[in-house]
Order: sequence, then structure tokens, then C-alpha cells
Amino acid sequence: MFDIRFRASTAAPLFLGEDGLTDKQQEEFDKLLAKPTDKLTDIQKAKVNELLAKRDEVKLSKGAKTHIEELVDQHVYEYTPTFDSKETKKGIMMESYAIDFLNTQWFANFNKAEVSYKHGPLGGHPDIEDNDEKMIVDIKCSWSKKTFPKLPRFIDNSTYEWQGKLYLYMKSKMTGEDWRKFRLVYVLMNTPEELIPEWEQDDLHYVDHLDPKHRITYVEYELTDDDIKKIESRVKMALEYANEYFNQLTNK
Repeated sequence: MFDIRFRASTAAPLFLGEDGLTDKQQEEFDKLLAKPTDKLTDIQKAKVNELLAKRDEVKLSKGAKTHIEELVDQHVYEYTPTFDSKETKKGIMMESYAIDFLNTQWFANFNKAEVSYKHGPLGGHPDIEDNDEKMIVDIKCSWSKKTFPKLPRFIDNSTYEWQGKLYLYMKSKMTGEDWRKFRLVYVLMNTPEELIPEWEQDDLHYVDHLDPKHRITYVEYELTDDDIKKIESRVKMALEYANEYFNQLTNK
């Protein structure tokens, strides 16, 4: 069996789309089940069977399959992708400063988490563990004033949402504790001078003079029982597809 690893930071494609019935289909299904079986027409009986099959259906999206194929390709063709953007470099360079800034504003004592997580084929390294709240905190250093989300409603990123939920899932499995809360925090920090392109104005990148409340925006997510079910079913499907694709490559 092919040994594949899914990193929390890039695994969101595995969880795109919905499994099972839509709300409308569930309503129709419930109405049909409420009727005595001998009162159902042949068409209605066929519909019950169709909805029953769909209710238990788990399927990977095209994006999920592409992500899995890329991971298998990296193994078979022996290469490692690079993530060398200026935005990524800023995030790495300013992470510890962002944590210190949060500590001063929230009267907290956060430290960078030291332990990497692993459960089955899942892995990753969160930014901060808040053991008192059983909460994972992940920090994103925005590139500039322009890209910084000014209000929580401007934060809509399924990649980071699932990253956090996977951290919570792994932490719960590793410790036997119930970790359910994820806080995604965007922090606006100065951009290191050497990273600022010459075509971008400097005042987009220097922020120390701003009111601190204008430099932090966050949202919170909860790991639900439905999320756990989805993680486990989709990961199982992903492993099956990874092995199927690996065998296609190695036996062609």
C-alpha cells in the first residue's frame, strides 16, 4: 500500500463539496419514509432507494483528486515543490514578532507550538496551542495594508478553516482530549524592507504607527461531529484513490 501524507496546510481540497443529501433531498426523503411502505408507488419506492444510496455516498471532488495525484507524482518522480513567494517569506520572518504583538494586545502568554502533529496519514505543525481553552490559534501575517482583512466578515478561506479543523482533529486523537476551537488570526506587521518590491509604495507596508485594533482581525471555527465524520470518510476515500493512482502509474 502506498504511504501518502496529507499536510493540514494544503489538505483542504479533500473536503470540498458536500456528501450525502441536500436539505431539499433530505426533506423529500423524510416525507417518503413517513408513508406506509404499501402506500408508496413504484416511482416513490425507486426514489427512496435512490435517496438512500445518495445519503451514504462519499465522493472526492475533482480538486481533491488533483491534489492527491500531485502528492503521488512527487513521490514517484522524486521532486519537492517549493513555496518561495514574498508573502510566504514575510509570514516566516514576522511570525515570532506577530505572536509577541498578540501577547501585548491580548495580555496573553502565547508561544510557538513545539510539537508537530501526526495521526494516520495526517500531519502538520500549528502555530499556537492554548491549553486552557483547548484552542488552536493560527496566525497569518498579511502582505500589506491592502490585503489585510479589515473585518471578520472579509475572512472567508476554506483552506485555513480546514487547516485548523485538521489540527483540532489530530490534537484530539493524539491526546484523548476534546479540542474543538480554532481561532484564525490575521495580523498586520511591518514588511521587511528587503521584501518590498520597488513598484509598491512603502506606506502600504509600514504599520507600527497604526492603532493596534486596526492591525488584528480574527474569526473562530468549531470542529463539529459532522466535521469529524467528514474528515474520516474523506481521508479513507483519499487513501483509496492514492493507491489506485499509484498503481496506475507504476503498472502502466
